Amino acid sequence: MDVASAQIATTVILNLSVAMAIGANASRASLRSAGSAWALRQLDSLRMVALSSVAVALAACFALLWLEAASMAEVPVTEAGAALPTVLASTHYGTAWTVGTCALTAFAILTALARNLHGTRATSIAAWLAVGTYLYTRSTVSHAGATGDVSWAVAFDWIHLALASLWAGEVLVAGWFTLRVPASAIPERLERAAYVQGLSRAATMALAGIVATGLFSAVRAIGSLEHASGNPYADTLLAKLALVALAAVLGGSNRFFVMPGLLAHLRSSSPAAHPAERRFTLVLQIEAIVLIAVLVAAALLSSTSPPGAG
Repeated sequence: MDVASAQIATTVILNLSVAMAIGANASRASLRSAGSAWALRQLDSLRMVALSSVAVALAACFALLWLEAASMAEVPVTEAGAALPTVLASTHYGTAWTVGTCALTAFAILTALARNLHGTRATSIAAWLAVGTYLYTRSTVSHAGATGDVSWAVAFDWIHLALASLWAGEVLVAGWFTLRVPASAIPERLERAAYVQGLSRAATMALAGIVATGLFSAVRAIGSLEHASGNPYADTLLAKLALVALAAVLGGSNRFFVMPGLLAHLRSSSPAAHPAERRFTLVLQIEAIVLIAVLVAAALLSSTSPPGAG
């Protein structure tokens, strides 16, 4: 595998693991006031998911730095170590990497220190500020940062990245962790119903923001209609938009066709299992796979020059 391909693959792993950590922490926040045995089990599990994900993210950060050093120095990956001090001390990428990695480390420490599952409000705010800082540094080294670290382009890209990470992370966590095991007792089912409703609201708001910020960034990157197709950047962007649309359709089908029956069942006194539970989780899992494909497309976009770029 060449350096460019390795950078894309590592970026996918980084973005996926950060999204998982964000989704796990967001789910923990939504369950923090719950008190059933199901909720407490989920809080414990979600903390471990967040810690594992951020550990993978940090490893990917260091791998990306090494690969970037090899690319900048135009040397084999095995010889990139000698270029690391120069990259860190003398390049914009190095500065952004240092700030971002410190912020991500702070996020990991704050998550690890939250041994009390209910945590504190101050710890939660600090953790979100830390991961927000990390995401901002990622935007400054993207195409959006071409005109400087402080610009509307960077701000919109940052918001887009944060919302996309939240959407993908919460869907991945819900589909593969929190909703895989049915709740049985009445209090557990009521809290599960509240969690499902919160997940749906968060996904809907995130999608609205993703569409708005994504349109701004797409128009800025494409520049004109003549560049809207027939070039690698536009074609990858169109593929990403198609995948986002598919994920939105899957989420909408769950929201409008499956969730009403699921909520009615969870709020009833019937102890029997309901097909809506399995159907809702299955659609979430399919949506999660589509969103992973979106992250792959986003990584490809980040390594592809927009039409007309310098």
